[in-house]
Amino acid sequence: MAEVFLDRLVQVLQKNAAHPEQSESLKEWNNDLEKEMLSGGGSQFASTSDDSSDQLSVLNTAANRLHASLLEAVSPGYVCKDIDSNEEADKVTNAIQIDVSNQDLSFLCEILRSTGLFMRWYGQCLQSSLESGPSLSENPTARLKSKGMLLLYCKLLDDTTLQSSDECPDIPRFASVCIFRATYGNDNVTASARKSFVHTMDGCTYLMKTLLKGDQPVSRIFSVVRNVHHLISAAPESIPKMENILKTLTADGCLGETENDNDNKKYGLLEVLVATLAWALRSDPPFPGKSADRRSDLTLEILRSIFAMVAGKPSMPLPSNDTMTQIGVMLCEILCLSNADIRVYQCKLAVVSLLLNAPGEYSGYLASHNGIKPLVSIMAYQLSVVVVERTANSAEDAAAVVPILLVLCKLCQSNEAVLQMVKNEVFPPELEDTFEEKVTAEMAKMQSEGQSKAKNMAPLDAPRGTVRWRLIRLMTWIDSSVKRSACELLWVLCNEDATEFVLRTGFGNAVYFLGNKGLVNLPAGVDV
Repeated sequence: MAEVFLDRLVQVLQKNAAHPEQSESLKEWNNDLEKEMLSGGGSQFASTSDDSSDQLSVLNTAANRLHASLLEAVSPGYVCKDIDSNEEADKVTNAIQIDVSNQDLSFLCEILRSTGLFMRWYGQCLQSSLESGPSLSENPTARLKSKGMLLLYCKLLDDTTLQSSDECPDIPRFASVCIFRATYGNDNVTASARKSFVHTMDGCTYLMKTLLKGDQPVSRIFSVVRNVHHLISAAPESIPKMENILKTLTADGCLGETENDNDNKKYGLLEVLVATLAWALRSDPPFPGKSADRRSDLTLEILRSIFAMVAGKPSMPLPSNDTMTQIGVMLCEILCLSNADIRVYQCKLAVVSLLLNAPGEYSGYLASHNGIKPLVSIMAYQLSVVVVERTANSAEDAAAVVPILLVLCKLCQSNEAVLQMVKNEVFPPELEDTFEEKVTAEMAKMQSEGQSKAKNMAPLDAPRGTVRWRLIRLMTWIDSSVKRSACELLWVLCNEDATEFVLRTGFGNAVYFLGNKGLVNLPAGVDV
């Protein structure tokens, strides 16, 4: 099926837009391509031709037909015609008067969906399959990523007649998807589109206005937040733009009535994202809802957006105390949810990533709001993934355990109460009597042998399968970041006492870390 996808698309779009079967044919093409891409296919060139120039010609034909069909779908007076140059096509697009009041909305929905899928398909699969990458002028998606098309997508996103109708397909959502696909990527065409969206056509305003609207489908809000996340990461200069736009809009009352209508409070991007996160977590039905409920996807995207805002951006102003408290409340709510649903657990892992950049004061807040034990439970499960299931992949091992190890180490260093809570989970108090008995026996043995320092080669009390056993196993892991993170956490849990560290973990496991600390003399040439 894959080898004729482009040919099928061109054939479907050759029909008149008013043809009753065109919407269904286009929907079938969209469904088939999505299925193919989700299955890992679609990477081969999807036309019957083997010549790269012919392939590019077919791609251009398909893109031009998508462009013309979309203009026809949004403007009743537009007559579909061939346009040779992208510059001329952009002029035509800018001159279009959008009026969808009497148009076939199901066709408009599918042609938008096709446009987004085409840009995604080309960027992820087809571009790399061409023998030589097209230049800026030859890129077949250029016409779909022009300023005129970006503005068209924005107007459809903002069209109030399409916002809240049960009978109306979610056209604003697919317009948002097209914005994302037009600005997501590193090639010249996409980078130029992203720059235009942020700097020359006020695209951020359309996103922020939509973000503030109430009574929207979750999938649409998710798509808008995904655009916000992408711009935060790929175009950091968009952050102050979005901040200023939101402060202007909220000062003008776009959030509706508040508890104190006289305060004229302005809300920035972080505050709006946190408010959206609170809605996603607390709205009915209880989070995360049924399998089709996308609030968990929205929650993940918001958490990742917040992470992107604060990670590696020291110039970002610190949020207000109220905002930081609200974020803390949301994070604790997520951490305290049941792990029965994998979607919830994925949200918890996103919380862990966010806590990597949390201020030290958060440790006390997490301790007083039941947030520490869930973090230890996450560590225990991630340790099982690496130590028991053995991914056998250094990068995967590090991604699985390093974030939670770093977070717990940081929290323990910031707060004595947190340190004791985590230590009690790793080294249960009810088993300390057994450990102390073994310590007494070990110390007596040391004295009889004339030694002054603990030199037990193995841990004194770390039964196989326990959290401490799994954690100690990582001390000699092949990946240096995994090894270092595990050692640092155990070192902190042992109150940075070398004797306790050796007794609990074993000299054989501890020697390199202690050597790195300068507490043990290692032979010359040993890499620590």
